[in-house]
Amino acid sequence: MIKIVTSPDLISVVRNKHILLDTNVFIDCSLNPNVFIDFLNMLKNNQITLTTIDLVLIEFLKGASDIIKYNEKRDLAKKITDHIIPITKDIDENAFFLINKYGINGKSLSVTDLYLGACLLKFKKNIFLLTKNTTDFPQNIFEVRSIINITYPKGIHSYGIYQYFD
Repeated sequence: MIKIVTSPDLISVVRNKHILLDTNVFIDCSLNPNVFIDFLNMLKNNQITLTTIDLVLIEFLKGASDIIKYNEKRDLAKKITDHIIPITKDIDENAFFLINKYGINGKSLSVTDLYLGACLLKFKKNIFLLTKNTTDFPQNIFEVRSIINITYPKGIHSYGIYQYFD
């Protein structure tokens, strides 16, 4: 049985804020919709806005085996998210800033993760990132504010709740 275990302070940390969802959230939700949708709805019921960027949706939708599967994935993404953050000039500028801040450690960073980080930089104290890609968001740039563990019959997956370290 799959179970989502959150730290006791999760809601108090993110209440009345936005959570930016990474691609792995959509993938895990599509594989285990009942558990993940209940969890995401619990967040929404606590005045938390779930958002993402188009690059995440592109990553999630690409490779669908047929139009039916594509539409299912698209509908799931619409059901989960409250808002899509548009990529603006200042977010582009933040991405270039982060390229410099990451230095050599950003060599293998995906463009999507770079733009997620750029959104965290733009909105600072009002937005968090939910991701399973914990090595893509170094703690000298981003702060881990909470941890979520997903217990599966064959192991545990951990998600981090990150915020730009200001």
